[in-house]
Amino acid sequence: MPKLKAIFFDIDNTLFPTSEFTVLARKRAVRAMVREGLPFGEKEVYKRLLSVVERYGSNYPKHFDILLRGYGIKRNPRLIASAVIAYHEAKKHLTPYPDVPGTLRLLRRKGFRVYALSRGVDVKQWDKLIRLGLHHLFSEVFVTREKDVHFYRSVLQRLKLKPGEAAMVGDYPRIDVLPAKKAGFVTVHLMKGHHAKDADGRKADFQIRAISELPVVLK
Repeated sequence: MPKLKAIFFDIDNTLFPTSEFTVLARKRAVRAMVREGLPFGEKEVYKRLLSVVERYGSNYPKHFDILLRGYGIKRNPRLIASAVIAYHEAKKHLTPYPDVPGTLRLLRRKGFRVYALSRGVDVKQWDKLIRLGLHHLFSEVFVTREKDVHFYRSVLQRLKLKPGEAAMVGDYPRIDVLPAKKAGFVTVHLMKGHHAKDADGRKADFQIRAISELPVVLK
């Protein structure tokens, strides 16, 4: 068996509780819009915002514009700005899972090359890592629009790693386990969040409930 040399980590819901942060940030954005004059209740507006996000995707840059349009309200820069500010102010509360920083440092001391590998927009993912105070712990950060087998293989080729020399750790089996395994990664399903009980998680080489279990599992 090849010796494991590198460990790759997903970012969202793997290094920190993204889902919890997203709920907090969106609710604060809605509250700000209502306080600035949007004539609807917070619960109803929040529900409408979730529908907009589901339709246009989480990385769409004009959720609040679409939200207002759905109410028949023309573009209101005051309301939009208040929502954007409140959303970004919520980022002050970003913190990693408690065991993440120490585990990353331990893996580095053990001689592993540690990388972040995430789906999303590169600037947004870097923003998260910097705010979390984790960016300096990764040898390199890879961000892609789609985590598929071709992307995983390209990362191995770029870093001159052979199948079996890299492990992929993530919470979402469909994109963190299945394609990575086909590409030759050792796969680890972190059983947290919405995908903790996904059936595809059982196809991973290992399943863990906390990042701190990783050094023992990969021995």
